[in-house]
Amino acid sequence: MSKNLIERLIQYLGIPQNTEEFQWTKTRAYRRRLGTVKNAWIIGGLIMLAVAQPAFILAGSFFLTFLSFAFLEK
Repeated sequence: MSKNLIERLIQYLGIPQNTEEFQWTKTRAYRRRLGTVKNAWIIGGLIMLAVAQPAFILAGSFFLTFLSFAFLEK
C-alpha cells in the first residue's frame, strides 16, 4: 500500500501512534472541526484581501492561527 507523505514522516521520526492525542486526529469530530477551520481561513483570507492593509492582514493571521489551534484542541 502506498502511504502518504505525512504517514511516512511519522513513521520515519518514530512518533508513537497509539497515544490519545494521535488517535484524536483520526476521529470524525476532528475532521469536522478541520473543515470548519479550513472554511474560516478561506473567509478570513478573502476579507484580508478585500481590506488590503498590512496591519490588518498580520493581526487577522495571528487571530486565525490562535483560533485554529484552540478549536482543533481536544
